[in-house]
Amino acid sequence: MNDKYTITKDSIMIGNTKLYRIKAKKSFGFVNKNDAGGYIQSEKNLTAEGDAWVSGDAWVSGNARVYGDARVYGDAKVYGDAWVSGNARVSGNARVYGDAKVYGDARVYGNAWVRYGRTTTDIFKNIKEYIASSLNIYPVNGWYNLYKRVIKHEDGEYYACYDNKTIYRDGEVTRVENHNPDIMVSCSSGIHVSTPFYWGEGDTLIAVKVRESDIITCQEGKLRCKAITTIGEVK
Repeated sequence: MNDKYTITKDSIMIGNTKLYRIKAKKSFGFVNKNDAGGYIQSEKNLTAEGDAWVSGDAWVSGNARVYGDARVYGDAKVYGDAWVSGNARVSGNARVYGDAKVYGDARVYGNAWVRYGRTTTDIFKNIKEYIASSLNIYPVNGWYNLYKRVIKHEDGEYYACYDNKTIYRDGEVTRVENHNPDIMVSCSSGIHVSTPFYWGEGDTLIAVKVRESDIITCQEGKLRCKAITTIGEVK
């Protein structure tokens, strides 16, 4: 029997799925009796044991599970087959989805995405682990191999999609001198790279490599970097 929370009639539609706001039946952890919570699809999304909770406008759906003392709050989203457990926290506009596992004392926040594998720590205390969990890639000898969509100018030379002053040439390093160092900001000054299927703009896909020390942050499924080396056009 669930004596922890009730599922109310207050609902939202996420795609074709209806989610329902929860309400606490009793006080526990940081939650007071009668506090309104976030949204879940069914009781399988949130355990009736421990202090786990979904609050604010956060939502959990599909086969995703939140349990232990984990918290999901803000506008965070947990869905697919993902789960959040232990003392983990997911907040802000963060997303945990796919087969991701967030547990232990992990912290996922801001605009962070966790899709693959597992993360057990604050994502920005172990950026390598977070990149692996988000993009499912690993460095080789200190370098990441990634991709970027660009506008082709001529063979071996490309322009940035939104800035024709930024030029990428095969075999050369392109560096942003006035990059934004804030790791919590996704879209800002820097060079954005990701997996080959992330991009929609531009007319050409180029392969690039990024030195670990040139990575500023990993947010929203992409890296923002100080510099990249262009390998060449992907035919």
